[in-house]
Amino acid sequence: MTAGCVIASRRYFDIFNRTDMAASPENPSELAPPDSTDNEPVDSLLPDWAQVAPRRRRFISRRNGLIAFVALVVAGFLVWINFPFIPDPVILLGRQPELVFDSVSSGPEWTMHGRNLSQTRYVSDVLHEPQGQLVWSAETGPATLAAPIVSDGRIYLGAHFRIAALDAQTGDEVASMPATGPIGNSLALANGTLYYTMPDRRLVARDAETQQILWEYQMGDATSGPVAVADGIVYAGALDGVTYAVNATTGELVWKHESLGEVRSPAALSEHFAFVASADRSLYALDSRTGQERARFRTGAALAAAPVTANELAYFVSERQLFAMEADALEYPGQYAVTRTWSQLWLWGFPLPAPPSQPGDKWRFRSDYPDGFPSRQKRTEGIISAPAVTGESLYIGDTLGKLYAVDAITGAEQWQFQGEDTILVSPIVVGNLAIYGDMAGWLYALDRSDGAERWRLKLPAGIRTEPVYAAGQLLVRTDDGALHAIR
Repeated sequence: MTAGCVIASRRYFDIFNRTDMAASPENPSELAPPDSTDNEPVDSLLPDWAQVAPRRRRFISRRNGLIAFVALVVAGFLVWINFPFIPDPVILLGRQPELVFDSVSSGPEWTMHGRNLSQTRYVSDVLHEPQGQLVWSAETGPATLAAPIVSDGRIYLGAHFRIAALDAQTGDEVASMPATGPIGNSLALANGTLYYTMPDRRLVARDAETQQILWEYQMGDATSGPVAVADGIVYAGALDGVTYAVNATTGELVWKHESLGEVRSPAALSEHFAFVASADRSLYALDSRTGQERARFRTGAALAAAPVTANELAYFVSERQLFAMEADALEYPGQYAVTRTWSQLWLWGFPLPAPPSQPGDKWRFRSDYPDGFPSRQKRTEGIISAPAVTGESLYIGDTLGKLYAVDAITGAEQWQFQGEDTILVSPIVVGNLAIYGDMAGWLYALDRSDGAERWRLKLPAGIRTEPVYAAGQLLVRTDDGALHAIR
C-alpha cells in the first residue's frame, strides 16, 4: 500500500512540475487552462472535466438584451396609456401651440365666462362698489343665455343670429357680426380674437376688430357651454361627451377627451389641470396639456354646472349639493374597480375595514331644507348652479331662493339669506358684495361678511344669465333679451 502511494505521489509531482515549468514569465499565455476544444487529456489520472477550464458566462448576451428591450417597450407602453404622470410624447412633441395667450380678465375687463380660467367669478380690486342705480337698458333681440364680455370699453354679446357689439358707457350698438344661428354661450376674448361655438357644431375664431373669421373647427356634436382659452389652447365641450382642446392660433386639434355624457359647461383650468363636468355623473381631472385622465370623481347624478377650482380644491355641483375635491387628486388604474369590490364585500358583512372614499373627496354642502320638506322634493330642489369663490368663502344659491356663504376650506355654513324666488344662476363677488339675481327679476347685493342686504333692484324679467362686472358697472341680461347696466 505504501509503494502505491509513492507511485501516485510521483505522478502528481510530475504533473504540477510540468505546470510550473510552463508558467514562466517568458511564456505568460500558457498560464491559461487547457483549451476547452482540445480532446486530448493532459494526464490520464485526471478526468476530462477537470482538465477543461470553465467558460465565463456572458450576462450581456444578444438574447438577454432582446428580452430586456421587449420588457422595456411593454412597460413603457403600459405607463404611457395608464399613468397620468407621464404625458403623451406624441402630443407634447407635435401639437403644442407656439403662441401662448389666454382669455383671463384683467383690470376693469371681463373677457370670459366666470371671469378667469378658474371660474371663480370674483373681482377683488374695486374702486367703487355698485350702488344699485340703473344707468341704461339696451334691447338686443330675442334672449339667449350668453352673458356679455367687456374689453376696451366695448361689450360683446352672443345674440340671435349675430354678435352684438355695444358701447359700454351708453349701451348704443356700434357693430353687429352676422352668424348662422343663435349664439347661446358666452364668448371668450383673447389676443384680439373672439372664440365661440355654434349650434351647427362649429368652434369659431373671429377677429374682434375686422369681424373676419380666422378659422373654424368642426366638432362631433353641438355644444351648449362657453369656451376658455389658456396657454394658446381653446377648450370646448360638446353634447357628444367630448372635450376638445384646439390650437387657438391655427384651429388644429391638440387633444380630445371622451366621456360618456354631455359636456354642457366650460372647463375650469388651473396651472396644470383641466376639470370637466359631464352628464355621465362624473367630474374629470385632466392634464391640461395632454388631456390624459388623472382622476374621475363619480356621483349619483348628472353634472351640468361649471366646476370651479380655487384654494387647491375643485368645487362642483351634483345631486343638488356642492362637492369639494382636492385639485391634485390622483386615481390609479383599476383603483375604482378594487374599491367598488371592497365596498360590496364590506356591505355583505365580510370582516374588512370600511372602504376608503374616492380620491380627493373633502366635503359636501347641501341646502338647508325646511322642517318636514318631502324627501321626493329634495331630489328636485336644491343647488344647481356653480359658486362664486374667494380665498376664504364661497357663495352659492339654490332653487328655494336662498343664498349661502360657506367656508371655502371646511364647507361649514357661515350665513344664509332668503330671497324672493328661485336662483338658477351663479352669483358674483364684487369687492365686499355678493351679487345675484333670481327668477322674479330681483337683483340683490349682500354684504359678504354677514349676509346683510345692501340693496336690491327690480328688473323687468327673470334672470337666468349670471351678472358680470366690468368698466365700473354691473351688466345683467334678463329673459326679455334686454341688457341692463347698474352702477
